[in-house]
Parts: sequence; C-alpha cells; structure tokens
Amino acid sequence: MWTEADLARQDGRRVIVTGGVSGIGYQVARAMGAKGAQVLIAGRDREKGGATLADLRRTVPNGDFAFRRLDLADLASIAAFSDSVLQDGHQINLLLNIAGVMAVRTRTLTTDGFEMHMGTNFLGHFALTGRLLPALKAAAGARVVMVSARAASWYKIDLSDLQCARSYGPMRAYGLSKLAGVMFAVELNQRTARAGITSIAVDPGTANTSIQRHTPGVLRWFANRLIDIVGYPLDRVADPVLFAATAAEARPDAYIGPTRLIQASGPPGYIKLPEAARNHELREKLWQQAEALTGVRFSFS
Repeated sequence: MWTEADLARQDGRRVIVTGGVSGIGYQVARAMGAKGAQVLIAGRDREKGGATLADLRRTVPNGDFAFRRLDLADLASIAAFSDSVLQDGHQINLLLNIAGVMAVRTRTLTTDGFEMHMGTNFLGHFALTGRLLPALKAAAGARVVMVSARAASWYKIDLSDLQCARSYGPMRAYGLSKLAGVMFAVELNQRTARAGITSIAVDPGTANTSIQRHTPGVLRWFANRLIDIVGYPLDRVADPVLFAATAAEARPDAYIGPTRLIQASGPPGYIKLPEAARNHELREKLWQQAEALTGVRFSFS
C-alpha cells in the first residue's frame, strides 16, 4: 500500500523532471521538492515554467526548484539543455522522463522530421538520457525512470514503420511510442548495470491531466468522466512514479504500475511487461534505430 506518504527524505539529491509544469510531472516535482531534493523542471514554455515555479514555491516554501527550457521535439534543444546541465558540473541522481504528447489527431512531425509521438515520447527522451549519461554515472546509484502508459500493451511494434508513415492512428502512434519507451528502459537497464545506473519503466495509471488535450471534445468529456470514476485523483497520480524513482524494493527488471481497476489506480506494484519489451533482439534493433535517428550514442565505459 505504498503512497507518497512513504517517500523517504531526498536531501542532497539532484532530480530532473521532464514535463514538470503540469499533471503527473508537477505532482512528482512537488513531492520530491517537499522531501528535500533539488528539482530541475524541464519544459518547452518559459512562461508556464515561471508560473509553475511560483506556484511550487508557494506550495513548498522551503523547496529548491528551478526551470530550464527543453523541447523534446527538437534535438538541438535537447543538446543545448544537456550541455547546460553538464556545464553545471553536478551529478544527477534521478532523471524522470515524464513529458509526453498523446493522440495528436493528424500525423505531425517534430523539428527533425520524426512523427510527433515517437519523436517526443521516445526519441527525445532517448537522446536526453544519452547526453546526460556522464552526470548520471557520476552519482552513486542513479536511477532513470521512463513513464509509459497502459496503451503500450495495446499494439505490436513494427520497426520497418516505426514512425507510422504507412499507417497512422492517433492512439496507435501514442501507444507505440510508449511501448518503445518501455523497451528502451529495459534495454538501458541491461546496458548500464556495470555503471551503477538503474532504469525502470512505469505506467503511472490514469488521471485527468493536460495530456488529453488533443482528444476530440465530446470524446474527451466522456473519457474524463470515466477517469474520474476509475482513475487517480491528482494528489495521488504521482505514487507509481515516486515508487519507481525512490523505493528500495522497486526492482529494475520489473514494470511498475497501479495494481487495481485495469491498472488505472491502486497502490503501485509489479505489472506484466509488454511482449516486445521481453524480446532482447527486438530491443537491440530499436536501440540501433534510435541511435541512427538521433545521432546520440551512449558511452558506458
């Protein structure tokens, strides 16, 4: 029955939260700051970032929060953000890859020509993690958390059409990007074991957050009413992510998510990995594609 109340003190730990200006990311940032962590929120919109900082500082008066601009749909922005973090010379104890887009109605491309879901939710976080690897390696027992979704188990990945150029559907593209994220988390954990870094995938469950903004109006209304019934309230939505990020009992070889009501809510625990994430050969091929597309290669030495 782990909840945010069980979150241990995080004094002296440096945490990066992508997507921390709203929704799950905001709740995670707030909780980590309240427990003493130094929290760097990464987001696209400086104005929203400033408003979020002001709100967090009112909510957690003694919290240590900062904001820097990061657009996960732009490899140049990822490089600039990562360079600025590395230039600080600090280690990173936790990298929480939470930001994402969902159900964009028409096939849309990132700055670098990637399908928006795959480019933001997976390739952007892949590039960010790879570029920040030196700061993660500098910390003892660093942890990377990839936030996925229930939709990761709904589709089969096709590496010959990773970006849905042949067949695009908003939820399919979203689900495939989240499946790729789980596969990345599992493979990263295999590759970083000797570097002392743990990588964990987590399904945070269901809550009414801004990620549903692309869902058509009537459908969004019905979906939100259903989520109100079976999902998490916003003050509990961070529990699975916080558990994956900090709990000693959170196994790196597992997929963590809510354990009740079709994995929509309930205490965090262990849920079934999608079949593709258990396929070592498929994970390697996805990794190779991600390296080729982003130009980012991980150095584990």
